Amino acid sequence: MSGIPARRFKPARAEWIRFAAADDASAQAAMMANLRPVLWRSVLLGGCALILAFVGQAVWRDAAYAGEAVLLLLPALAAWIVALFVLTGPALSFHVEINDAGLLLRRVARRLPGHDKVLQLAPRQIRALEVVTYAGAVNVYRGGPPMARVELLLHTILGDCPLIRVVGMDLPVPQRWSLRQITDELSDRCTLAGIPVAVRAGPTYQASAAIRAQWPPA
Repeated sequence: MSGIPARRFKPARAEWIRFAAADDASAQAAMMANLRPVLWRSVLLGGCALILAFVGQAVWRDAAYAGEAVLLLLPALAAWIVALFVLTGPALSFHVEINDAGLLLRRVARRLPGHDKVLQLAPRQIRALEVVTYAGAVNVYRGGPPMARVELLLHTILGDCPLIRVVGMDLPVPQRWSLRQITDELSDRCTLAGIPVAVRAGPTYQASAAIRAQWPPA
């Protein structure tokens, strides 16, 4: 890999990473089991918003009960802190990064023990790479063109995850590289290493859930 110029990449945000076929089912089951904290957080935040609106209109109108209404800010603030730090939702975030060692895939499952996974893929561990592009997935910016999605199928020599699937939006943001940039760099590295690379176009206007629905079940 000495012929590859040094380039500094920041992690790209993916919408889903499937290391094994059972990943989707286990993550979905864990999220459903942890919906109660999310619902309680939503209720608390909704109540805080109503209290703030009530206090705001009382102070704005200089109502006689404005002083008592201001006292409600303390329990509202306490409830907001509880909702923010104690009842955090089971959010999943997926990061894709390319570095000198190859491709780094990180799956962060907040408050879902057993679903965190980090995998560093060296080029020699990749047997083949398939890239599927989906044009015009969704309008992200007002007045801008629809953003496309990218799907990576990584055929590996690893016994526990012979086929890794990554799907994400080709969303360029200043703080990160887009998944398309990392895909192009990975394709170049695979080509230089003699690893087969196939690129094909998928159907247009495909949401991440629709792409995942086409994946074989566990």
